[in-house]
Amino acid sequence: MVRRLVVFGRLAPVAAFFLVLACLAGAAIPALAGPTTLDKTQLARMLGGGWTPRLAAGYTLELRHDRLGRMRLEPTIIPSLQAQADNLLKPLKSHRAAVVVLEPSSGKVLVLSGVRRGRLDPGVALDATAPAASLFKVVTAAAALEETGLDPDSRLGYVGRAHTLYRFQLKEKPRYRPQQVTLAKSFASSNNPIFARLGIYQVGGRILTNYAHSLGFEKKLPFELPLNSSCLVKPASSYGVGEMASGYNRVTSMSPLHAALVVSTFLNGGRLPEPYIVKRLSSADGMTYYLGKPHLGPPIISPETCDQMQRLFEATVEVGTARKAFRRLNRDKVLKNLELGGKTGTIRGPDRSELFEWFAGYGHDPESGHTLAVAVLVVHGKVRYANPKRLARRMLQEAFRSGTLYADKKPGAIH
Repeated sequence: MVRRLVVFGRLAPVAAFFLVLACLAGAAIPALAGPTTLDKTQLARMLGGGWTPRLAAGYTLELRHDRLGRMRLEPTIIPSLQAQADNLLKPLKSHRAAVVVLEPSSGKVLVLSGVRRGRLDPGVALDATAPAASLFKVVTAAAALEETGLDPDSRLGYVGRAHTLYRFQLKEKPRYRPQQVTLAKSFASSNNPIFARLGIYQVGGRILTNYAHSLGFEKKLPFELPLNSSCLVKPASSYGVGEMASGYNRVTSMSPLHAALVVSTFLNGGRLPEPYIVKRLSSADGMTYYLGKPHLGPPIISPETCDQMQRLFEATVEVGTARKAFRRLNRDKVLKNLELGGKTGTIRGPDRSELFEWFAGYGHDPESGHTLAVAVLVVHGKVRYANPKRLARRMLQEAFRSGTLYADKKPGAIH
């Protein structure tokens, strides 16, 4: 279906400015006769944040420009799957919520849905102000597996409770006899002392920061829509390193889109994908001004570590913090055939008035080879009205149940 919009007037003056400037000056778009004349940064400047809900609808948009005439903007969003996500989020009474689904192998965004105070707002999925919480344990686990020689079955010790973080729990020689758990179990149960001690005594703050940067923290990720950079806490002490490594702080933050990209890295042999939501921008005569293409970054994690990380993700779903939401998979006609994994995270916001709850994970169909990454964020007030783990399960069910998930969309009638 194609939706006609006159965009280069009142609705999108920024877009008009950049394209008119390009036509008049000739320097901004120097090769109009070439197959692609705009890069992702230029297109992002043209579209701006006002285009987020239009692209998220998933329909081909028809633009009209005074000099270039009619143009077509084709998003990568799958309308039926986007509608499913919108239907799940819109009734929620939560302060905010977001769902992102993308192809890990290409970075193609298939769902970009969000809700804010009862109104659909896909921009929530691009907002990087939510504390990352225990999702940052993914970074710590990857760094530990790569740098220290640990494996998922390595046994580690801690004292106290698993979900607290006190200074006595981080002493190099604990006063009490440590409890022993495997790295896989500590990841699945989101054990704060274990990961804090990994950061302090085995990985180190500098290496941990380097891995976080490699996985996109504090970097401007190229995207066709405004996407804020994820923040990273700067530890000033060994205890600060422990807070960073365990995600037990409110400074490190990320967007739901970034969360899905981080998980995708471990499904791509250790390469961070570059997201894209615009498939093509073309003129009525067929000239292409922008073409969305898959792009994977350089290898940052070894394939061996990626395989080990998938074991940790699977443990979260099977025996960890997401086990209740993914129970009875053998009775699910869709999910029982998939390999599932993920990581959860929960933390109060800076003013303690909101509770941020995460799930970032994936589903892989061994028979078809199809893989999807999903990230869900729910921001609660005083009452928890939704469970992001269950929302992720519903989205994976709908995505892999759909027979047209990987089929090319054909535009419908103009209206």
